[in-house]
Amino acid sequence: MIFLIPTAMGLATANCYVAFYRNVEQPFRRSLISAAILIFLFIACSTEVLGLFKLINRVAIAVSWALLDIALAITWFRLKSTHGLTFPTIAKHWLNGTRNFCQELGTFTIAMLAVLSSVTLVVAIAAIPNNQDSLSYHLSRLGYWIQQGNVAHYASHIERSISFSPFSEYVHLHTFLLSGSERYFQLLQWGCLAGVLALISMIIRLFSNSPATLRIGLCFAATLPIVVLESMTTQNDLVVAFFILATVFFVFDYIRNNHLASLYLIPLCCAVGMMTKGTFLFYVLPFGTYLLISMLRKPVLRKHIVTFTAASLILTLALNVPYWYRTYEIFASPVGTISSGNQNTFTGPADYISSVSKHTFLHLGFVSPGNRYNDFLLNQLRNLHTAMGIPLDVPRLGMPFKMNKLNFNEDFAHNFFGIWLIIFSIPLLIFTRLPKTAKWYGWLTFLSILVFCFFISYQTYGSRLHIPFFLLTAPVVGLTYGSVLSAWSTRLLSFLLWVAALPFALLSSAHPFLSTKWFFEKIFPPINSALHLNIRVDAANLNLKQESVFYASPGRLFWGDHWPGTETLLKQVNALNPQKIGFVFTEASFDYAYQFLLRKPGRAFAHVRVANPSRVLEDPAFQPDVIIAEKNEGAGFDYHEKSYRLAMESDGKWLYVPIK
Repeated sequence: MIFLIPTAMGLATANCYVAFYRNVEQPFRRSLISAAILIFLFIACSTEVLGLFKLINRVAIAVSWALLDIALAITWFRLKSTHGLTFPTIAKHWLNGTRNFCQELGTFTIAMLAVLSSVTLVVAIAAIPNNQDSLSYHLSRLGYWIQQGNVAHYASHIERSISFSPFSEYVHLHTFLLSGSERYFQLLQWGCLAGVLALISMIIRLFSNSPATLRIGLCFAATLPIVVLESMTTQNDLVVAFFILATVFFVFDYIRNNHLASLYLIPLCCAVGMMTKGTFLFYVLPFGTYLLISMLRKPVLRKHIVTFTAASLILTLALNVPYWYRTYEIFASPVGTISSGNQNTFTGPADYISSVSKHTFLHLGFVSPGNRYNDFLLNQLRNLHTAMGIPLDVPRLGMPFKMNKLNFNEDFAHNFFGIWLIIFSIPLLIFTRLPKTAKWYGWLTFLSILVFCFFISYQTYGSRLHIPFFLLTAPVVGLTYGSVLSAWSTRLLSFLLWVAALPFALLSSAHPFLSTKWFFEKIFPPINSALHLNIRVDAANLNLKQESVFYASPGRLFWGDHWPGTETLLKQVNALNPQKIGFVFTEASFDYAYQFLLRKPGRAFAHVRVANPSRVLEDPAFQPDVIIAEKNEGAGFDYHEKSYRLAMESDGKWLYVPIK
């Protein structure tokens, strides 16, 4: 029944085209983006409503999508009769627009983007989701929601699973229940990247008609290493980036063209964006302020300010308050407590400069003989902190700082070439002749990262949190370099970015298209040794040597070199044929991996012996047949009037069974 989703998407796109966009620029892209936002809103609302009645199951979800498709079909037939348009006619217009867009980009650029997107698409479909955060909390939620029939919180050792924003997992919940498969999970991020590229092209067209500007901007965004890697995962940074870019496009489109549809799509983006990730607020805050000031200054826009503001607040609160309230009931905070360690605590201006500098230097590191390049930059950063009179590493300002070299993991890869292009675009933004609104866009983009750095401290995995900023800068990079480079130079720059990005698409350390085991055992060691790069390629480096996703087993993709020990324990669990399995986990345990490999009809899972505030949600009637622990619980213990003994230990995992 997964076809219900693309059917709704197609009908919504056609309806948006006929109702709003048939006589404006980029009608197909506008219709597609608007339809996606409406579909996302439907997923968010329907999940919360169905959850109230404990109807999170395959039948109820399928019925809700069928009703949506029927409503969209009725709307389409009414619009069709009113405007005298047929679907073949609309499709012909869309194809002509797509053909013109491709001609504008050029065959060479289209080919590069097609190769990159095709590789990542194949991996996204073929690979079992195995991102570490996804295994711990992104995907682990789904099993418990389905098991209890709603999206209420549950007892969990993993606080992030019951406090971090849930929208991406709502989408996965729908695709899983409709298809019975995980194969569609990673398409969400991949699809959102496609939407982001469409939005970037539309933002660029608001300020410039230059093919070179469009070519550079799209290639810059599509080839960012962290973006390439995340497009094949079930994280949510590209999802929130989609809502951020959509909000920004609608802001400038409304100010420039006075499109009311754009104005009232902003509240929808805000509501679902906040439900996706809290960083949405930091990145859109400067643009929202700019919109409100512009509306106050222009009488033609001012008349909508009250209804727009009310719609934004009401919709955002209505959609998010239920989840925030559920979290508040457990943790006495609407966003939980686990993320408090990621917040800056400033004592003066020097602390803020420290935060900005470390967030910037996160991307400046690279490989070099004897690590001399990184050592030089690290010394400059230390000198800056010495001059300001504060240490480089202060707990209230984030994790201990570490210069990156080269990383193919979606949590730690950084954007070396991207950050340098952005740095050099700043003087170009000042001195090149660009439309006034384009310069406003550029400065607001830089202000957005400064707002982010004010609230969020440095983290070694912070590169993925910067994804929205790098994607927001894509039009800036396109506009500035497109105005000073010759035609052949823009093609060369696009090609070099593509070449630099291709290894990240092919050799992801988590789910490689090609075997990284072969690469890091046969090809890379001589290079590493000859150039004195000092890059670790042993097992400690996040299981760098991986088989291709086409050959690796799910267990190997989940646990890497720890799979044999885990497999031994899981075989013993299945041999006992338990119906109820309890988990004693750490915050970083791969909850979803256990569910995936142990899932059987009628089998139930629950976290037991929970130590955090969610322990009040433990079901006193749940008496596990076995308990899997990733913390040593000793030789035995009592739980819910049942005694358990240690049956086996394997690779840091303990299995407890009832004493008969």
